[in-house]
Amino acid sequence: MLLVVVTLLTVAVACGIPNDSAPRQIADDKVPFGLLGPTTTTPANSAPNGPAVLLYFLDGTQVRGVNRSVPQRDPMSVLNELVKGIIDIDPVGITTALPKDVQIVGATLDGATLIVTLNNAILNISGAEQKNAFGQLVYTATDLAGVDNVRFRIPDANGVVQDVPTPTDNGAKAGPVDRSDFLSLQS
Repeated sequence: MLLVVVTLLTVAVACGIPNDSAPRQIADDKVPFGLLGPTTTTPANSAPNGPAVLLYFLDGTQVRGVNRSVPQRDPMSVLNELVKGIIDIDPVGITTALPKDVQIVGATLDGATLIVTLNNAILNISGAEQKNAFGQLVYTATDLAGVDNVRFRIPDANGVVQDVPTPTDNGAKAGPVDRSDFLSLQS
């Protein structure tokens, strides 16, 4: 009987997962289909720390949705998570155009328009980098239910909140913007 148990244990160990000394590439045809490449779907509440949302970062010159958990699925929580920037578990190669010191001061919904108030750190960048930063905010915000477009505001030197023209693919635009204003960022 002891011989049978030892033989079964030896066979079980021999059929186990190989013990590699370093990571190795798995051929694409051996990986389950759903695990190949990025997905455009967001798993419902699969994150251990709260609901999962898509935050949009830059992958080269295009935006790429990255799953992240947030305490709540409200605009303020989601945009605050976006401005935190890249974290260790994010895909390799993504970047952000948002300055490290940018802050979301407020986010209120007016119909289907999300009014986002930022601190003036967003003005510390310019050109394509500033357009990309606003694009990240717009893609992330409009991924939320009920948000079709975004209007940006920034407090002036006296603390009075003013609408800010948003840099888009077609120059600065006053008023609300949506994804169609940032088509150059789509893959």
